[in-house]
Amino acid sequence: MTGKNVLALGVVAFLVGAGAMFAVTVVVDDDPKMTVQSESAAKADMPQTREGLVAAWTAELEKAGQEKPDGWETLPTGEIRDRYLSQYFINAPDAEDIDPDMLVRRD
Repeated sequence: MTGKNVLALGVVAFLVGAGAMFAVTVVVDDDPKMTVQSESAAKADMPQTREGLVAAWTAELEKAGQEKPDGWETLPTGEIRDRYLSQYFINAPDAEDIDPDMLVRRD
């Protein structure tokens, strides 16, 4: 090979490399990625309407063997939501009900 052929081959290799680098940088997305957290299960399960809250509260009270208090119809929706959540957590099983060996110390 002559010097001109080597120079031409070097220029062609440089241009091919530069073109490949340009193509890669155009294709690669440099924008920061935003992750979207899915809605939590607790929020998804929470009734959003007054009727839904009353039905859920009633179900939780029935699990505990209780009834809605007199005059519950006059309670604001926020109060019903609070009472539902309170009863929901009262009815939740204890750790030892879920796994009796959970509280055993392992050395």
